[in-house]
Parts: sequence; C-alpha cells; structure tokens
Amino acid sequence: MDIRNIKTFLRVAELESFTKAAMGMNYVQSTVTMQIQQMERELGFPLFDRIGKKISLTPMGKELLPYANEMLHIMQQVGALGKSSKEISGTLKVGVLESLLFSTMVEVLPKYKDQYRNIDIQLKQGQMADLLLLLKQNQLDMIYISGNLNMDPDLFCCYKRQERLIFVASPRHELAQKQHVPLSELLSYSLIVTEQSGFCYNRLNELATAHNLELCYSLVVDSTIVIGELISKDMGISFLPEYSISQQIQRGNLVKIDIDIDPLIYYSQILYHKSKWIAPFMGSMISLIKESRPER
Repeated sequence: MDIRNIKTFLRVAELESFTKAAMGMNYVQSTVTMQIQQMERELGFPLFDRIGKKISLTPMGKELLPYANEMLHIMQQVGALGKSSKEISGTLKVGVLESLLFSTMVEVLPKYKDQYRNIDIQLKQGQMADLLLLLKQNQLDMIYISGNLNMDPDLFCCYKRQERLIFVASPRHELAQKQHVPLSELLSYSLIVTEQSGFCYNRLNELATAHNLELCYSLVVDSTIVIGELISKDMGISFLPEYSISQQIQRGNLVKIDIDIDPLIYYSQILYHKSKWIAPFMGSMISLIKESRPER
C-alpha cells in the first residue's frame, strides 16, 4: 500500500473533507479522490461515507485508522535510520492544554525546531477528555495535560510534575492583602471561571461542595490567559493553575490570595499509548519539556 495514500487517508479522516485535505497537502482535489479510491479498491471496502458535501469514516474506515497511523510511524522509523536529527523528516502530533501551550510549549518549540528542522509538528489544543480520546484513537502521538494522575492501564505516563491551583486577584482587590481568608468569605465574591467541563472548574465545584458552599460566578471564559488579563483589570477573582499566571504574579499584575485551606495539588503529565514506539524525535520533545519544567 502506497505510503502517500495512507497519509492522504489520515489527512482526510482528520479534516473530514477532501477539499481541505487537498489544500493542506498542496494537491488538487482529484488527486486526493484518486488516492482514496485506490485504497478502497485495494482493501475491498469503502473508507468514507459521502452524503452531499459531508463525509465521515465508515465502520471499516474507523477500524483502519489506528493501523494507518501505525504504518505511517513505522515508515518514519525506517526513514530515520542512519540520519542525523536535522535530516530526519516526519510528523509529530501533540495534544496540549491551552495553559501548558502558553506556559511551556512556546519556549520548547523553537529549541525543538532548531534540532529537528524537517519534523512537521501538529499541535492540537483542547480539553483533557477530548485529548485523551484522540490519544486512545491513535490520532495523537502524545498529550501534555494537567489533572489527576493517569489511571488508564492503556496509557503510559513518562512525566509528571506536581502543580497547584490557586485563587488570584488584582493587587487592588480588597482580599489581596488579607491573610488566611476564609473560603466562605472568598466564595461570597463573584468569580471568573473556566469552562464548566474543565478540570479547574470541577475542582472548584468539589471544593465548594465539600464545605457546603455555593459558587457565584459572573463570567465563564475558555482561556486561562484571557482570565488572567481580565483579573488584572479588576474584573474579579479566579481559580487557576499557578503556572498559567506565574509571570503575571512575578510582574505584580496579579496576586495570590492567602486562603485558609490546604494546597490544592494535581499534576501535569505527558502520556502516550503503552504500545507506542517512541521515535527519537518524539523522545526529544519529551526531554525538552522535562528540561523546561523539571519533575517534582
């Protein structure tokens, strides 16, 4: 089976569009159509259902997907034999949370690309549950997430770093200079919260429930970066990963509220499927993240 056809199949499956796949791969659409039809003839079954302008994987197409990803990875391994890091070509698909993208990956990526110039990096930003699903479907090579420690036996954790969730406010907020603020007092203020399906919101809700308190929030924002900016402009209080707003705290734009509860601990982790072969260019990405934010 032609590796170019496999790459096209994976791209069409990812984008759910022949047109978008052709544009992204610098092909004319007829080339993409021909490659998919060739695969379907070789395999003896259709890979996509075509209903009007919408396409989706058939049941057999879904079954083929992880094998196609694995075949591509094997070809990348073969292609790397005897080559230096700057000669190796391939694709690395990384799923990452928005907060870790801005706090860590923006520092790591330039160093990585200097070492592996011919590796195409595909970053998928998303929520933890979505990234975990894509990883298990073999649509991502690795994910960099924050949350409770991984307990899935199919996934391997090669890195974990203890993190903290903290309450933050503008230095001008009336709670900013107080010590040992009771949780009941803090939660009487309106908060800016992350999306309700996310880890931060769930931990905040658990905290309030454990103390028989109710959450009061006026704004839901799907970005820790934006929340940090809004808080610095005196728009309220929030509950965020400490690493995501550490620079704003260092600059004095935000302050950590001193609250009378034990530290709220969780972990940043890098996960990949336990059966996955770790290509040197993937191992280097993991090493650079570890160097940027060492385990603790």
